[in-house]
Amino acid sequence: MRRQRGFTLIELMVGSAVTFLTVLAVSAAFLGYTQSFYTQAGIRGGQASLRQTHLMAVRNLRMAGYGMEPPLAFDFPDNWSRESPGAINRSDRLVFRMRNPSFNTFASTLTSTSITLSKALPELLRKGQIIQVVCPGALAWSYAQLSSDAAKGDMSLQLEPPNGRFPRLNDFSGTCFGVGAGGLGVNVFKIDVYDYSIQLVDEDANPATPDRPYLFRRHGLAEVNPLTAYGEPVAEDIEALRVSFLRGDGSFFIPTKYDDPAHPAPGYDTLLDDPKRSNDNPANIRAVVIGLVARSTTRDAGVSNQSMNQIPSFGSKLMLSGGKLTPVAEDPIPKPLDYGFRRIVSEMSVHVRNMRSSEMPVPVYTLDATTPGACKGTLPKDDFNCAGG
Repeated sequence: MRRQRGFTLIELMVGSAVTFLTVLAVSAAFLGYTQSFYTQAGIRGGQASLRQTHLMAVRNLRMAGYGMEPPLAFDFPDNWSRESPGAINRSDRLVFRMRNPSFNTFASTLTSTSITLSKALPELLRKGQIIQVVCPGALAWSYAQLSSDAAKGDMSLQLEPPNGRFPRLNDFSGTCFGVGAGGLGVNVFKIDVYDYSIQLVDEDANPATPDRPYLFRRHGLAEVNPLTAYGEPVAEDIEALRVSFLRGDGSFFIPTKYDDPAHPAPGYDTLLDDPKRSNDNPANIRAVVIGLVARSTTRDAGVSNQSMNQIPSFGSKLMLSGGKLTPVAEDPIPKPLDYGFRRIVSEMSVHVRNMRSSEMPVPVYTLDATTPGACKGTLPKDDFNCAGG
């Protein structure tokens, strides 16, 4: 009779243990891979936000001061500077201005409260919009701010009353402002405002959960809806912004207000060796260093709530110690943060070439660059920028 064979209890237990360990190892590897995948995806998302912010801010910042006097190119709101012991400059805000190169119309009559146009307004202008009024040949110019919306096709602009400070200057007393009526009339330009700031947004309307940081851009207009007071979102998960300003000699400084009597602004004809060219007036800004901290778009589940809960330092700076410039690490920004996010630090220097302007530009406009004399002083009929100022 043939004897039947099978597995013993010990063999079954050993086989089960090996199978269990194999499944456990595969599961652990799969979970580790999944966690690593989501962690890397979150990091890539933070890098994308950082890259998008740099591209947009740098592109705009390079045009800062175009068509304006250098002292008025940058603005410094009362809450822009972050107090930090030993830090050169930190802020959550960057504000600058430039003339819009694609907008132009002409004024026929100007008063301190309104401007009558010689032709229909080419586009909608919002309340709070800053406008620049320039005489032919830039013999004189002034600024004003709209007190109400002006629709496309309107023939007049209503102005805020003058207060003696930019942008509500409304000074049209020069004889050249009376030329009017198209042709060699008085130019009316639009001044664009780029107001970048970091704000926290409660995306899920749950006060118990942390808000998400966004970089916003305001346009300097009078937003009525409080939900739009920050402007438009530019990039998500940008937690910190530091702005540092450099003079032409490469030294850092914190600019004052444009009309600070202790630091008078240099003019277009101020000599290069004049002390006004090296004081703290914003007209002396030649480069801007933008530091950004972006966090990953997803939380790293592998870290505890005591880890990664502080914005890292923006690197090092040079401090004068014992007669020598020594690199010193900056302290991290003391700011409460949501934990568990990986953070990326980036810095970039941007040269602002329009701050070296030696005269007020009055561009020639045309849509068709092949028009004879269009960019040689002959005023074209279509009011578009051909020469770029």
